[in-house]
Amino acid sequence: MANSRLIGGWFPRPASPRAVWGDVCALISAKGRYKLVFLTMAIGITSSIITIFILEGRDPALLPGPQTIYVSDWKLTRTDAEIQAQQKIDMKALKEAREARRLQFKKVDDDLKRLGI
Repeated sequence: MANSRLIGGWFPRPASPRAVWGDVCALISAKGRYKLVFLTMAIGITSSIITIFILEGRDPALLPGPQTIYVSDWKLTRTDAEIQAQQKIDMKALKEAREARRLQFKKVDDDLKRLGI
């Protein structure tokens, strides 16, 4: 095996907490104040991003609101012909909605092409 520290030759082995703490202590005690500055910046930026995600996730304005689900009420005595006729009407409405959505995306695509994007 060329490198025994790599798992399967590709991924480094997970570090133990003791090894990580030793690396941090060695970094702090090393000469060169810039290392401590970069360590502080790395911890600060990472902490800020995580804090922003947590605070943003708690915003009630971003949570989904109540949803209304419409259910059709059908009589029990309807025939297969009535069911098929309603399915054709529903399929036509679905195709029209899909076509309208496709045209919206085509318009955006044409605008982007016009801008050279």
